[in-house]
Amino acid sequence: MRRKTTERDAFWKDEDPLVFARSYLSDAFPNPERAGCLTDDALRLMAARPFESDASISEHLTCCSPCFNAYMGYLAKSRAKIRKITWIKRSAAALGVAAVLAIVSYLFFAKHRGATIIAPRNQAPTVVPEKPDQPQERASYVPVLIDLSNASPTRGSKQSAKPSVPQVVPSSSPVALSLRLPLGSEERLYSVRLKSRQQVVWSESSQARRENGDTLLQLHADFRDVSPGSYRLQVSSGGRRLSVPVLIQTSLPNNTEQHH
Repeated sequence: MRRKTTERDAFWKDEDPLVFARSYLSDAFPNPERAGCLTDDALRLMAARPFESDASISEHLTCCSPCFNAYMGYLAKSRAKIRKITWIKRSAAALGVAAVLAIVSYLFFAKHRGATIIAPRNQAPTVVPEKPDQPQERASYVPVLIDLSNASPTRGSKQSAKPSVPQVVPSSSPVALSLRLPLGSEERLYSVRLKSRQQVVWSESSQARRENGDTLLQLHADFRDVSPGSYRLQVSSGGRRLSVPVLIQTSLPNNTEQHH
């Protein structure tokens, strides 16, 4: 009997180059100072939804073994939770990313080999043990409303040329973000990222809900570890992106809620 070779069988026959790529990238680019390393949220999003991640994240993984190993750890956890058809689709996507990383790693090998990386070491947070005779304090969230109803949707990496005034977000305490989406936006899952140029410094996902005629994304965020300055807040779903400038400050100038 003649055996038919399915697409999935052919795919798994080509796994050996991917095994070599993983072994090579896991220790070829040591980065003891963790210069320009990605956040855990960015690596976790890359493992769960690779097609929604920026190309800059894949490029960084090809030249930073610590980030690559962390990414593979998140990828392993993601696989363990996936079953049947969902597992096959997401695993195929993840292996496709690994194949791209293998190709790019050979192109960048000569450039990055022997490069000296110097960057300040991130200081570990100090953990203060709770005293048994003192009640535990609950986090106080500052409400912040960011209006994206007038933001023009874009596709891909294109940004809207329409200038807008940066919206202020405090970093002195956790914030309860309410993002007002344009009229007619669907009630579905959206990815929210805070970016500095091409670097993702914070990311989260939230389900949009309609309240009093508005479509809102509501989520909690903590920017106390984010350096004050100018950033872009990007909301994306289904290939469409909304982007507005934000200004991270230690405190709000007048009130605790921003309306624009």
